Amino acid sequence: MLSGERLKISTAAAAIFIITPFAFKQLYLKINCTYLLAVLALFISFHATAQVTDTLTAVTLVSKKPMDITTAVTPVQQLNKTSLSQLNSLSVADAVKYFSGVVVKDYGGIGGLKTVSVRSLGANHTGVMYDGLMLQDAQGGQIDLGRLSLDNIAMIQLFNNQPTDILLPARSYASASVIAISSMLEQENETYRTEASATCRMGSFGFINPAARIKYKPGKKISLAASGEYHYAKGDYAFTDYETGATKQKRINADIRSYRMELDTRYQWSDSNTIKFKAYYYDSRRGLPGAVILYHPYANERLNNRNLFTQAAWKKNLSSRSRIMIAAKFTSDYKYYIDPSYANNAGKLENEFKQQEWYVTAGYTIAMRKGISAAYAADYFNNTLKRTDSFAVNFANPVRNTLLNNLSVQWKRRLYSIQANLLYTYIKEKTSFGNTASDLQKLTPAVSGSVQPFRKLPLYIRASFKNIFRAPTFDDLYFTNIGNTALRPEYAKQYNIGLTIHRQFNTVIQSLIVTTDGYYNRVTDKILAVPRQNLFQWSMMNVGTVEIRGLDAAVHIIFFKWKNIDVSLNGNYSYQYAVDLSNAFSSTYKKQLPYTPKHSGAVNLNISFRNFSCNYNLTSSSYRYRLGEQIPDNYLSGWSTLDMTISYRFATGRQTITRFFFEANNMGNKQYEIIKYYPMPRFNYRAGLTVNFKK
Repeated sequence: MLSGERLKISTAAAAIFIITPFAFKQLYLKINCTYLLAVLALFISFHATAQVTDTLTAVTLVSKKPMDITTAVTPVQQLNKTSLSQLNSLSVADAVKYFSGVVVKDYGGIGGLKTVSVRSLGANHTGVMYDGLMLQDAQGGQIDLGRLSLDNIAMIQLFNNQPTDILLPARSYASASVIAISSMLEQENETYRTEASATCRMGSFGFINPAARIKYKPGKKISLAASGEYHYAKGDYAFTDYETGATKQKRINADIRSYRMELDTRYQWSDSNTIKFKAYYYDSRRGLPGAVILYHPYANERLNNRNLFTQAAWKKNLSSRSRIMIAAKFTSDYKYYIDPSYANNAGKLENEFKQQEWYVTAGYTIAMRKGISAAYAADYFNNTLKRTDSFAVNFANPVRNTLLNNLSVQWKRRLYSIQANLLYTYIKEKTSFGNTASDLQKLTPAVSGSVQPFRKLPLYIRASFKNIFRAPTFDDLYFTNIGNTALRPEYAKQYNIGLTIHRQFNTVIQSLIVTTDGYYNRVTDKILAVPRQNLFQWSMMNVGTVEIRGLDAAVHIIFFKWKNIDVSLNGNYSYQYAVDLSNAFSSTYKKQLPYTPKHSGAVNLNISFRNFSCNYNLTSSSYRYRLGEQIPDNYLSGWSTLDMTISYRFATGRQTITRFFFEANNMGNKQYEIIKYYPMPRFNYRAGLTVNFKK
């Protein structure tokens, strides 16, 4: 190799030690975290120095073709690893708020619970898929996206209606929308035998977050990856009291301590024959800060959660036209809640639940003539829920068996694409005590299509329809004194029509992507909690009818590089008119749904200069009401937050890249709420260091 092409190898790495003036309480943890990163950088640098050969080894470059969201038959939004690194986000919930049509319910603080509603349909209609298989919570039906860290995630996609791939488990078609998450190993094509990374973040409110990941390829056919992280925060951020608007108080009982570990394995006999295994474990202990009302910010409720799942999936091409998929999964979930100040004879209230699921799926697809493909998938899963606390007297302890069958057809041509599917659902339950919900059998169809009307213009028109339902959860049916076993499924009919364009230019703009989608949803038999004899006795009822009209728009611009400066701009806007049509004589009739803003949006601006990068992230929401009755006590003001990230990358060896980053969040220091009386953090910061090594 020519000397000018040789990579410079550093002989040592300097230990980087950062102490912020506001973080002395966690000084010991931060010193250890920074020390470990410095030792790792030093070791990697010396390891690189030992390689004295002047000839680079041959490297085979492979990649996956990225999905073109403008040609999809249903609306798709996505964030890859690069995009995720530009956002001030720690979890999947923090990231998906940059998608149009998404409303995140955030109860405040780093450890606060976070659920997602897409196009005003509610969190129970949003499915979450992790590495090809769905996550499930049969008890409450809502996945806490705050527990899904971004450290091992390479891609997040939001599919309205359903994913566009037809060889998927039948369960993938059983939700109104799907958030598909892909881990690093799922997305990557290996070009290195060993890859390792270590990160440490620290910041406001006692925040500390060390994480590590390693990937090893011992042979041509097998790949191994392991990742883990620790997350702690005291969460005692300041807020201004609601009564006088002048007194400063601190959030109480908002701490969190959690651990996450993941193991991924892939064995690839050939490009068309692959088996994957994944194990995931999450353990958290957190305080529930509660609402700040009536001069009483005190709270001492606690929630512990342990979640474990293992899954395996095998895909193989049986021929040049057919492909098979088989997968299985086991999930165990433990929740323990206690309120030690509850006013009852026991002097406390506690709930302890143990939930398990066994799941198996198989699918087959075949390609026929003239671009026509067909696929069939069958799923079976068994869910059990047991309550084991001292208050679990005569609890139902339900068992649910579900069978899904899905038939999909796809027709793809040069200028148009059509996709349709028919899903059959059968649910049967049994209980140890009390009444049991009736068996459920339903057929639900969906159809979508896209057409390019002009051959030379990259303009696409798409339209779709889907009829889907969500079955009542175990809590809806069997929760003590609240559940109702006579509940019917909650149906959602979805209509969408959209326009997309993707153009390349030779001017200031290099690439432009614009997507717009108008939609109409109608929800019937909506499941709501309503009072019975008095305000202290509630039950779940099918009383709701909801009509939703909306518009989602997004733009992505990449500007031409100028003097080593790269600039990109992403923006989205959402309009949601979601009204209650349940009772024409009610005060909530034709009123906007609770916690649903009519207008919301986000903007991300990225500016890079050589090794420096600066990102500005703006999120905004209009006013909304906490309940359907639009009175002053239910009003929540609109809000906007501006976050900034600055990062610097530099080489500390031939194969080692180090990245320092600093994040400033809510730079306007604004106090705002997403949920009434749950104040969000004002200005806060995070700083960190990441070391990446590849060999």
